[in-house]
Amino acid sequence: MDFHYFYILFWIVSYIIGSISSGDIIVNSFTNKNIRTLGTLNPGASNIYAEISPKFGVIVFFVDIFKGALSTLPLVLLGYASWIPAISMGALLLGHMVKTPWGKYGGTGMATAMGAGVGLLPLGALIGVFPSFLILLITKRPSFTGAAAFLLSIIGGWLIYQDLISTISILIAASAVLIKYQSQYKLIKID
Repeated sequence: MDFHYFYILFWIVSYIIGSISSGDIIVNSFTNKNIRTLGTLNPGASNIYAEISPKFGVIVFFVDIFKGALSTLPLVLLGYASWIPAISMGALLLGHMVKTPWGKYGGTGMATAMGAGVGLLPLGALIGVFPSFLILLITKRPSFTGAAAFLLSIIGGWLIYQDLISTISILIAASAVLIKYQSQYKLIKID
């Protein structure tokens, strides 16, 4: 197996991208509020939507989706073996979910993991968009919507690509989001 330094560089860049809190940056740039002291204390899109404004919540959601896709989609489009973007997604989520070198924890990583999943299984993720949006409109609960989006992406992605590594990687990412969600909010009543 030939191994390129490019992989390692891409994984390091993915970790750094993941460790940058777009929620903190956007809220701090446009308001005089600290999102980490409001609502669920999470710097993610859902808390920003509820505590700052829907506009900023939507912006953070799409920036985090973009961050996730940036870590996987270029590698998939360049035709690299699926384990390479899968590790890139892992590095991204590690940077996002664990205390960073700059001393802050990221959010639950739902939007970031969704973006990485879009990169790994693009058509599978596309299948989940409309039903997930309907679930959001009906339930008004981002946590249910995220779970549905992951599930639909995994099933759709498997049926289209039958790529076991990418499918399992998204399943692991979704599980990591759930674990982070549970641990982050066990003392805070949410939803």
